[in-house]
Amino acid sequence: MEKNLISSLLRVYHSEKSRFAASATLSRFVETYGIGHAKGASLVFTDRDKQDVAALLRVTEGIDAATTTSASWDALSRAESLDLGGNEKLTSSTVRRDRVAVRALPGRPLLLDGREMHLPDGANLDIEWHLASRRNGHDAVLVVENWEAFAGIERTTFDLSGAGCNPLVLFRGSPVYRQDHAVALLDQLTLPVHAFVDFDPAGLVIALSLPGFVDLVAPAADELQRALAASTNTERYLSQLPEAQGILDAAAHPSIAAHWRIQKAHGKALPQEYFLARRAW
Repeated sequence: MEKNLISSLLRVYHSEKSRFAASATLSRFVETYGIGHAKGASLVFTDRDKQDVAALLRVTEGIDAATTTSASWDALSRAESLDLGGNEKLTSSTVRRDRVAVRALPGRPLLLDGREMHLPDGANLDIEWHLASRRNGHDAVLVVENWEAFAGIERTTFDLSGAGCNPLVLFRGSPVYRQDHAVALLDQLTLPVHAFVDFDPAGLVIALSLPGFVDLVAPAADELQRALAASTNTERYLSQLPEAQGILDAAAHPSIAAHWRIQKAHGKALPQEYFLARRAW
């Protein structure tokens, strides 16, 4: 059975009502299994029908309806969900719960759990955030806003040494990795944090919000000015102003203030991927 059908049947079983809205899911169930019946625009499940629902769930899915509700799978892992029934996909928990993506800069080792790991270009490590904080040998963190820039950081066209000799490179997250897990790791590490973000108002606000933020990692001011002058992306810049302008006008951080002045002067935005060299293939 599909997850939404199982959830609907458990809600029917545990409800004191006998009449329910005739959703497409429940209507197909009544037609297929002959349990319950239509009455006007509603579906009716008698006490006997509810017992038949429980028996069907027990036989087909291994679910004990008497002790299981539609919310029972909330926050369970796929493995843990098997304790409630035979379908690991019933959990609402994401597959990468508590996980972050990390890597090192090109040619430098990843220093985690007291070990030195050398990953191929373009590779990263998927790991639970609290494990990434254990015996971490890096002395700084470089947070990268977008996945393509994170995965292809060796193609960055400007010098990244401003982030330190060997920072832990951390993907900020979204949508596969949750942003709050990246923040939890930064809180745990308490290291200086450098940010490689989009060159737009929202990117600057993101950088300011990072725990331990010390500086932006960006091309030289003249290079950034030339790129913004050539950009045609005013719509993106203007769409972000209502939420970002007040925050950035009040920002005292020297790097943020300097970049905000440049952005305001041009009134345009650039994605961080602009500064990735194009692949040859």
